[in-house]
Amino acid sequence: MNKHLSIRIAWHDNKWNGTVCNHPAQNTYCKHLPRILSEKNDTVEEQNAGKLWNEIQDTFLPPCKAEGGAFMNTMAYKRTFNHPYSRPNGKEIPHSALKPTTFTIPPFSSFAVPFWWMLKNNQKELRESYPDLPYDENPPFTSSWLYTAKAQNAVLQKFFDPIKENHSLAIYYVKGANPIDEDLRRLIAGIGVIKKKSSTLEYETKENHTFPLWDRLITHGINPNEPQSEGVLIPYQEYLDLPDDYLHKTKEGNKTKQDLLDEIKLTLQDTGSRQEIIEEFAYGSAWVNDSTMLIVLSKLRATVERIREHGIVKGHWTENLIWIDKQIGKVKENMGPFPSFANALIALGFQYAHSLESDLRNENKLDVKDNPWDNWEDLIFGNTTFFGKPYSKEFVHFKDIWATETQDRLNLLQLLSRFELSEKQIKNWFDPILRNRMGITVTDKEILENPYIIAEEDLGDADHYPIAVETIDNGLFEDFSIQGENSPPKPQLVESPLDNRRIRALISSILKVAATNGDTLVSVSEITERLNLLNLQRTTVIPTNYIKSSLDFIKLKIEHFNTEEIEALQLKIYAEIESYLRKILLARSKRQLDPLTEDWGNLIKKVIQKSEIDFNPNDNRHLAALEDQVTALEQVTSRKLSVLHGPAGTGKTTVLGALFGSKELMKEGILLLAPTGKARVKLGKMANAEALTIAQFLTKQNRFDWERMKIKFTGSEKYKGEQNVIIDECSMLTEEDLYGLLQAFDLAHIKRIILVGDPYQLPPIGAGRPFADLCNYIESIESSDEDKDAKQSLARLKEVVRTVQGENSDCLTLASWYSGLKPSKNADSVFSKLGDNDSMNDLRVENWQNEKELYNKINQTLVEVLGLKDENDSVTLNNFLGINGDKIDTSKIEAFQILTPVKSPFWGTFNLNQIIQSQFRKDLKSAAKIGDYKIGQYDKVIQTKNERKDANPGNQKHQISNGQLGVVKDTNKGYANVAFAGIEEAVTFGYRSQGQTETDESNIELAYTITVHKSQGSDFEYVFLVIPKTGRIISRELIYTALTRAKRKLILLIEGDSPHWIINLSKPQHSETSKRNTHMFRPSVRESKLHIPYVEGLIHKTKKEGLLVRSKSEVIISNELEYRELLFEYERELIGKKGQKRIPDFTFIDAAGDIIILEHLGMLSVPSYKADWEKKKQFYEDNGYHLNENLFITTESEKGGIDSKEIERVIDKIQNLL
Repeated sequence: MNKHLSIRIAWHDNKWNGTVCNHPAQNTYCKHLPRILSEKNDTVEEQNAGKLWNEIQDTFLPPCKAEGGAFMNTMAYKRTFNHPYSRPNGKEIPHSALKPTTFTIPPFSSFAVPFWWMLKNNQKELRESYPDLPYDENPPFTSSWLYTAKAQNAVLQKFFDPIKENHSLAIYYVKGANPIDEDLRRLIAGIGVIKKKSSTLEYETKENHTFPLWDRLITHGINPNEPQSEGVLIPYQEYLDLPDDYLHKTKEGNKTKQDLLDEIKLTLQDTGSRQEIIEEFAYGSAWVNDSTMLIVLSKLRATVERIREHGIVKGHWTENLIWIDKQIGKVKENMGPFPSFANALIALGFQYAHSLESDLRNENKLDVKDNPWDNWEDLIFGNTTFFGKPYSKEFVHFKDIWATETQDRLNLLQLLSRFELSEKQIKNWFDPILRNRMGITVTDKEILENPYIIAEEDLGDADHYPIAVETIDNGLFEDFSIQGENSPPKPQLVESPLDNRRIRALISSILKVAATNGDTLVSVSEITERLNLLNLQRTTVIPTNYIKSSLDFIKLKIEHFNTEEIEALQLKIYAEIESYLRKILLARSKRQLDPLTEDWGNLIKKVIQKSEIDFNPNDNRHLAALEDQVTALEQVTSRKLSVLHGPAGTGKTTVLGALFGSKELMKEGILLLAPTGKARVKLGKMANAEALTIAQFLTKQNRFDWERMKIKFTGSEKYKGEQNVIIDECSMLTEEDLYGLLQAFDLAHIKRIILVGDPYQLPPIGAGRPFADLCNYIESIESSDEDKDAKQSLARLKEVVRTVQGENSDCLTLASWYSGLKPSKNADSVFSKLGDNDSMNDLRVENWQNEKELYNKINQTLVEVLGLKDENDSVTLNNFLGINGDKIDTSKIEAFQILTPVKSPFWGTFNLNQIIQSQFRKDLKSAAKIGDYKIGQYDKVIQTKNERKDANPGNQKHQISNGQLGVVKDTNKGYANVAFAGIEEAVTFGYRSQGQTETDESNIELAYTITVHKSQGSDFEYVFLVIPKTGRIISRELIYTALTRAKRKLILLIEGDSPHWIINLSKPQHSETSKRNTHMFRPSVRESKLHIPYVEGLIHKTKKEGLLVRSKSEVIISNELEYRELLFEYERELIGKKGQKRIPDFTFIDAAGDIIILEHLGMLSVPSYKADWEKKKQFYEDNGYHLNENLFITTESEKGGIDSKEIERVIDKIQNLL
C-alpha cells in the first residue's frame, strides 16, 4: 500500500529558499534540533547572511542542511556527507574505508531520514510486522543505531518502497520552536507531491564495500511562483514581516498581526482535531497514512481559503485550492469504511485480527471499500473457510460469543470500528465495566443514537489523547469515495455539518479548550465565532440563532446562562464547581469563631527578631505595619474561612510565622498545603513542619488520578486530621484545585481554612481565577449587601515594610504599578530613576536593541553584580551557587536567577541557557543528553515534573517537585546526578541520558534562565529579568510576578533605547487575570475573542470610550468629567524642570496651554501613603503647581468612602479654569 511522508525541517527566516537566514543569530528556533545546536556557528552564518547556498563552499553551509533548511531551493547546490564512523579512533571497523561523498541537490529538494526505523531498540517491533528483516550485528562500540550495511539497507528499503513518485505526498513540518506560536508542538510549513525519490545513496569507498546513506533525496512539486504548482507553501514569513502594529480591517472588526497568524497557522493541535496524528510527525521522517493526510489536506484547504480572503500575500491561491481538492480525491480512493476493524476484533478477544485482515486483503477476499464484518460472520458461522492459518481453529469459539451478544452490542462494536481508534480505546467504550470505571454512565443505546457522546465524554489517559470530534466525523459523514456502499446506517449517519449532535460536541470541545486557557464559560457570540473558525475537514458555518434554536438539546450536556448582561455556555462541571465554591466560601467566610487569646503583637515581634528583619519602634511606618499585621491575624483566626493577601513586601511571611507560633492553633493542628512543589518546600521551611502539595494531599485521600493528572471529585472518606488548614500561593489554584480540596475535607471537622496569596500575580494554569475572584468580591462588598458579614474575613496587608537602607524599595515601588491596585502617591518617582542606576537602591536597568547587546548586557551585569572576575569566571560563579568541588551547598542554589517570559526566541530560556552554559561549562564530553539539552557537571537545572525518586546514597524516596532547582554534582555512565534546593541531606538524584529517544518532554532542563511562570512561588537573592517588546504572553501579572522575585537586587534588561515604555504594560488592558471569563461570584464574560470582559473590581471601565482606570474612585471622577464633556487625559506623563517624570491621575489643558492637575488620594489614613503624597506635593510645588490654583485633590474617608458632592465641587473649580 502506498504511503505518504513527513519530513522535518528547521525554522528558516527566508522561506527555506536556498539561502542562509537573513538574521542567523536571531533565529534560535532552529537550535532546538540537536544536530543544529551542536554545529551552528552564528559568526560564520552572519558573514554569509542572505547568500545562496550554491555561492558558499559546502563546508560552510549552515547545519540546517541536514534538517531541510533549503527544501524550497531554486538553485542546485552541493553537499558533502561524512560518515560519523569513518574516523574509528583506532578501532578496526569497515567504516574506515568510507570517503567524504558529495552530491548535487537539485532545485526544490531535500533529504528524508527515518530515524525511528534505524534505532536498534525498535527492530523487534519492526520484525513483528516484517519478519523477513535481517538481524543486525553488535558493533564494537556503544551505539543506539543499526550497524551493518545489510540491516540498514533492508530497513531503508522497507521504509521508502511505499513512497511512490507522482503519487505520494510530502508534508514539511517544523518540530516545536517557531516564531508563530510558542505553544505549538508541530507546525506544517508546506505540502507537495513527491516528484522524484532517489535510489539508495551510498558512500564512496577506498575498498570493495560501502554503506548506505540513511538520507534519501526527495524532490517535491511545490513552486509558489507557478499556477500549476503541485503543492502549497504557507506564507508565514510574509505575515511575520508585517509591522507589529499592523491592523487588518474586516467586517467583524480589526485584526492584529497575531490574529492573522493564528488564522493561517497549520497545526495538528486544533480544537476538535485528532491529536494522535502527531506521532506521524516525529523522528525526522515517518509514514503518513491516508486518514492523516486527509485531515492535513482539509486543514490546508481552510488555511489557503483564509490566505486568499485576507488578500495580504499575492499567490495562485485559487489554483492551489483546485490542486488540494484533487489530492483529497486521490487520498480517499485508498480509504475504507472500517479502519479499526482489526482493533475491534482484538478488543473482542480475537488476537489474530491484524493477520486475518491482511490475509483477507492479500487473497482478494476483502476490497478496500468492502465491509470486513461480512467476512468475519462468514468465517465464524462456517460459510467460508480459511485453512492452514494459525487462527483457523479459533473461529468456532467466537461463533457462540457472537451469537450471545445483543444486536445493540454488535452494532456498537461495528460502529467503533468505523473510527480511527486503538484496541484499548475500543475496549474502554465497548466494555460497560471499563466504561463505568472511566466515570461514563451512558448506555450502548445512547451511544448508537448519538456517537458524538464518545467525543464529549472521553478524557483520554496516559496512552491516548481524548477522542476528538474529528475522529467521529470521519466515521459518520456519508462519503461514497471512502465508504463505497457501506455508509453508516441511521441514526449514526451524519448528513450535515450542522447536525446538532456534532455541534454540541464541538461546543463541548471549545469549552474544554477554553477551560485550559482559563475561561470557565464562553459567550454564545464567541462560541459562534470559534465554531466558524474551526480548522476541520467539514467546515462549520453557524447560521444566525442556530444555537438558540438548538438550546433544548445543547442544555442536556451544557449549562446555558442568559441574563441582561450575558448569554453564555458552560460545561456542567464548571457550573457545579462555581456554584459550590460560591456557596461554601461565602458561608464559611460569614461564620465567626471565638477570638484566640494570643498576644499577636508579641508573636510578630518574635518572628521579626528571629528573621533579623529591621524593626524600629519609633518608626511610624513600622508601627503601622505591626498594627496592620496584628489586625490581619485577628481577622484570619476569627472566621471559618479567611483570606490573607497583600502585595509583595507587606509582611505575609511574618504573619504566617506568627500563626505558626500560636500554641492554640498548634494544639488544634495545622495542615500546610501549597499548589506546587517549590511552594511546598518554602512553606514547610517557614513553618518548620511538613507541608504537602495539593496533589500529595489528595493522593493520600485517594482523590488524585495520576494517570490523567487530574483531581478526582469523589472519595469514600473525608479528611478529619488537623483542624486548621493553611493554603499558600493561592493565586496558583484553579477552580478544580479549590473544589477538589473542599470536597476532600470534613467541613464540620475543619475549624479554619486560611487562604494566603497575592492575587496580583499570574493567574493559575487552568480554569478560573478563584483566589482573585474571592478577594475582589469580598473587598467590593458594601455595608448594605446581603453578604456584608463576609467583609471582615479578608485581611489585606497594605503597609509595605521592605526597605533598602531606610528607603522605599525601588523594586517594589516599580512593582506596585503592576499590582492592579492604585500605586502609592509618589510611586511614579521611580520612573525618573529608571535612566539613572546610581540613584536606585535595589533596582538596576539596562537597555538592549539586538541579540548581541542583550548577551553583552547579561555578561556585564553578571560580572558586576555577582562579583565575577570576567565573563568566564566559573570558579566564582560556582561559589555563588554553593559548588565547592564535590560538595554542594543546596541553600545557595537559588542565589541568583535569570528570568524571561518564554522559551524559544533568542531572548528565551533555551538560547540564553545555551549561552550561559557555553561560557561557564566548557567541558561537556561526559554530559547527558536529556530533552533538548546536554547537561553536564555543575550545570544548574530545574525539575519539570512532580515525581518521587530514589536518593543516592541510600534508597530513601524523596518528592522532587515541578519547579525545584538543582545543580548537577557529577555525571557518570550516562546519568546526571542532581542535588536539589530544599533537600538538606547530602544526596543526589540520577537522571538518565535519553540518548536518541525523541521526546517533547524531559524531567529536568537547564535553569540558568527560567520562565517567569516557573519562578512563581520562589524568590532569589538576585534576579536578572529580560523584558522584550514582542511576545503576546507578556502581561501586567507576568511583569509584577517577575519584579517581586528578587530579595536583594533586581536587574531589568529592557529592549529598546529607553525603559519607559514598560509603564504601558501596567495598564488594565494588559491584565491577563481580568481577561478571563468566570462566574464564581459575578458574571465576567467577553463578548468576543477581541474584547476584555468587565467585572467590577478587576477591570474599572469608564464611560469614556476605551478608557480603563485603576480604581473605582477614578471611575466616578472620570464619568463625571465625561458627563460634563471636559477634555482630560488619564495618566499623562509630566516632565519636571529637572527632567523628573511623574504620572498625575488626571490632566487638563487650559486655554493658554497650561496644565491643570487633579490627583485622587485614596489612603491618606495609611502613614506611608500620606508621606508619599507629601513628597509628591513638594515636587508639584517645586515645579509651579499649587493646591487650589492649578493642582486639585479629591479624597476618601478612612474606610474608603467617597463623597460625590465633594468631587463635583472640585471639578466645578477646574471647569471654571478651562
